Amino acid sequence: MVNLKRLAVGLVVILALPGSAGALAGTRTYSLKELEEAVLKTHPALKVAGAEIDKNKAELRIARQYPNPEIEGLASSQRPPEGGTLGTGFSIELSQTIQWPGQRSKKQEAARFGIDSARQKLLQEQIDIRARCRELYYRVLADQQLLQIAVKNLESAQTLLDIAEKRVRLGESRPMELVKARVEFFSLERGRDKAQATLAGSRQILQQFMAGSLPPDFALTAAPVKLEPLVPWKRWHEAARRSHPLLAAQAAKVRQAESTLGAERQAWVPDVTVKAFHVQEIDLIATGGGLSFPLPLWNRKEGEVARAAAARSQAQSELRLLKQDLETKLAAQYSLYETARRQAESFQTAILKEAAESLRVARFSYEHGETSLLELLDSRRVYRGTEQDYYKALLDYRLARVELWRLAGGGVK
Repeated sequence: MVNLKRLAVGLVVILALPGSAGALAGTRTYSLKELEEAVLKTHPALKVAGAEIDKNKAELRIARQYPNPEIEGLASSQRPPEGGTLGTGFSIELSQTIQWPGQRSKKQEAARFGIDSARQKLLQEQIDIRARCRELYYRVLADQQLLQIAVKNLESAQTLLDIAEKRVRLGESRPMELVKARVEFFSLERGRDKAQATLAGSRQILQQFMAGSLPPDFALTAAPVKLEPLVPWKRWHEAARRSHPLLAAQAAKVRQAESTLGAERQAWVPDVTVKAFHVQEIDLIATGGGLSFPLPLWNRKEGEVARAAAARSQAQSELRLLKQDLETKLAAQYSLYETARRQAESFQTAILKEAAESLRVARFSYEHGETSLLELLDSRRVYRGTEQDYYKALLDYRLARVELWRLAGGGVK
């Protein structure tokens, strides 16, 4: 029975190590960079943002178009007033509306700013998608590590169970210690099963995010455990103000609204229509030309100008609000990032080593009969909890840094 349990635990250990399993089965291993490159080619949000760019390019083509000329022809049956032969008269008129160059220029300028804004929003979508990809990648890695810890703990519990069975059989320990060892083993077995289910869920979420492009047995390249140097707040803040796509997109919106306002202010001056005509009647042949334009007496575009001015004011206020909101979120996120990094660093430099040393001493004392199984189990629980807390703290640090990078507009690598 014991040998079967040991074999089962050993098998789970092998399966829980993605690198080993991948090597045996030929599983494709993906790095974070490969995942990002793949998802940026297929994610539907980028197609939506790309369609917005195309729509604004179409607006520019519309602004560049000239109005079509108009041709009008009339024919009539005519007879001189004093009587005579019945004849046919006709007239042809060709007219072309000429738009004012300043108004056309402002409309085209507004369309170009619309394209700039749409392109910046596409960049923001790319940053958001990369941030989400990194988050899912780090979650899968953390769940893999937690599963490996659970499997190692189960293997260690199996060893303790073997020792307890041997001591009870030889009469060196009370049967109660064997009961405690079995309870501990089955508790850790449930923990391993839960870790397996959590990892399977995280892998499924990543697979869905990648639109099912990953093989079912994919593996991920491990991320460096060493913490990166602390990036000061000033660098994050400067990066956000200098290159954040949302700020650039909204600034383009402001300039677009200003150009639209300029076009509306010029629109009260009416367009001129140039005309050329030819008339041929029974007693008249005439060819000539002329100009026509509406008189701006009742409608001087005050409503349109006021609407464009309000849109400009709204865009300017939205830009100020966006800057304020980003700076607030950036400051709050930097605090989380700094705290998470400090906690992860504390685990790496002191807490993990202290917990490991305490467990080593407790295991040595138990194997030499100096302490009870209960004391060893307590030391193992402390170390197991410490190790799990470390990888959770490391995940919190990585996720905090990813979100900080996203809020900074990807300006700090």
